[in-house]
Amino acid sequence: MSKSEYVIRFSGLKEGIHQFNFEIGKTFFEQLDYSEVQNGELKVNVDFEKKATMLVVNFEIEGKVELMCDKCTDDFYLAIKGEEELIYKFGEGETNDEKIIMIPEHEIEIDLTHPIYELTCIVIPSKRVHPEGECNQEMLEAMDNYLMVEEDEVEPSDDTSEDEEKSVDPRWAALSKLKK
Repeated sequence: MSKSEYVIRFSGLKEGIHQFNFEIGKTFFEQLDYSEVQNGELKVNVDFEKKATMLVVNFEIEGKVELMCDKCTDDFYLAIKGEEELIYKFGEGETNDEKIIMIPEHEIEIDLTHPIYELTCIVIPSKRVHPEGECNQEMLEAMDNYLMVEEDEVEPSDDTSEDEEKSVDPRWAALSKLKK
């Protein structure tokens, strides 16, 4: 699989709607050096509408991506689904709208690799955890044990002098009262 697989050469297409389908897998994500997703099985359907002065591209993506669980750090597959529309306008200059991309008049093709990757990232939720009950319990217990040891080491000793307690920032003192 190469990037050219996701390039649409529109110069030979008639005006109107054209459909393209892409299968996205591990090699797609491996070619992107900056990708936080390393594996996935996605289907991307693209409705590509060619007009005289612009191209309207509608993406539908569905499948699953492999991610690291935020809770237990094991990898798992997360089902994702999403839609996006981009407009490619012919002309020079910049636009403030992130949905509109300016392309030169003489351009004959567009590469959809980056938009497909961006849509994949957008539909991934910010909290990435296994479904309830599927986290690695051994890892969770190991993290709990580590956190308990750390808290024990940080706790102040009982023989702390009153002068040291008075020099504590009042905001932290209030939190210490909650801890006791």
